[in-house]
Amino acid sequence: MLGNNIITTIGSSTTDTMFYTDQMILVDNKKDLLQQKLIGFEYGAKISSQNVTTTFGGGGANAAVNFASLGLKVQLISSLGTDAIGQAVLDNLKEKKVDTHLIQRNSKKITDNSFIVNVGSFNEHVIFSCRGAYEDIDLSPTTVRKIKTPWIYLTRLSANFFPKLANIFEQVRHRKIKIAWNPGADQLRLGLTRLHRFMQDTYVFDVNRDEALELVIKIKGKDFKNNINVLLKELHKFGQKLTVITDGPKGAYVYDGKKVYFHPALKRKGLNTTGAGDAFGSAFVTGLIRYNGDVEKALRLGIWNSNSVIMKVGAQVGILTVADLKKHNL
Repeated sequence: MLGNNIITTIGSSTTDTMFYTDQMILVDNKKDLLQQKLIGFEYGAKISSQNVTTTFGGGGANAAVNFASLGLKVQLISSLGTDAIGQAVLDNLKEKKVDTHLIQRNSKKITDNSFIVNVGSFNEHVIFSCRGAYEDIDLSPTTVRKIKTPWIYLTRLSANFFPKLANIFEQVRHRKIKIAWNPGADQLRLGLTRLHRFMQDTYVFDVNRDEALELVIKIKGKDFKNNINVLLKELHKFGQKLTVITDGPKGAYVYDGKKVYFHPALKRKGLNTTGAGDAFGSAFVTGLIRYNGDVEKALRLGIWNSNSVIMKVGAQVGILTVADLKKHNL
C-alpha cells in the first residue's frame, strides 16, 4: 500500500442490536462529575420497544467504513469468530470496500456483539457489550510490522492490552507513522501518567468530554473546574500534536497548542447517537489528510459526518460519501 490517502484502522467489529424505549427515568447525578446522568428502569418490569434493529458496528469497523466511504483506502486489523455473524460482518466490510486481508478469525470465541438501549430526546445510548473474538486479537510485533501505511487510526484495544499498545507505538516510532488515537475505557483507566509515553507519539488524541474530565480529575483532583478550555490545555500538556474533545450535541473542540478551534453540532435532532464518535473521529482524520492538515476544514467535515450518521439507525448507515462532500462543499 502506497500513497498518503491510505490508513490502517485497528479495533473491534460487531453487530449492534438497537433497542429504543421511553419507559425509563433520566436521573441528574450532579454530585458525581464522572457519572452526571443515569438511566433508571423499574426493577422487575418488562420494558417494551416498538423499534428494534440489528446493524453492524464496532469502533474499528465503523471507522474503516467511514474512511472508505470518504474516499480513502483503508485496511482493518480486527478479529472475528468463525460463526455466521462473523461471516456477515466480514461480507459487509468487503462490500463497503474495506481491505480485510489482516482480519483474524477465531474458532474458539464468538464474534463481538452489543445490545444498545437508546433513550431521551437526543436518543443517547447505553451500550451492553459482549466481548468475544476481539479480546484475543494478535497484535504481536510480527502483526504490527505489517502496518506500512502513513496513518493508523487506533480505537479500543482488548484485554491484556498494554503489550499490544506498546507494539503498535513501537511501529509508529520506527516508521514515523501518524497515529490518531481514540482510546477505549480500559486504556483511559491507566490515567495520564501511564498514557503519557504513548501520547507524546500521538498525532491526534480524541476523547469525549466525560473521558477528558475523568483523565484530568485523576491528576488535578475532584475540585477541578469543568471548563472546556482548561480541559483542552491540561490534556495537551502530555505531548500529542492535536487534542480533540467532543461534547455531544454541543459540538467539538480541537487544540493545537496555540489555538482552540470549535465547531457547533448541527441543529438537527438525530435518531440515535451510536457511532457518532467514530464518524466524527474518522472524518476529522480524513479531513486532515484531504485538506493538508487544515484543522478548521477537518473539524467541519467531522461535524457534518457525525450529524449525518445520527440521522439514520446504525453506526455505518448515514455516512457521507465523496459525492456528498462535493454536494455540501466539504
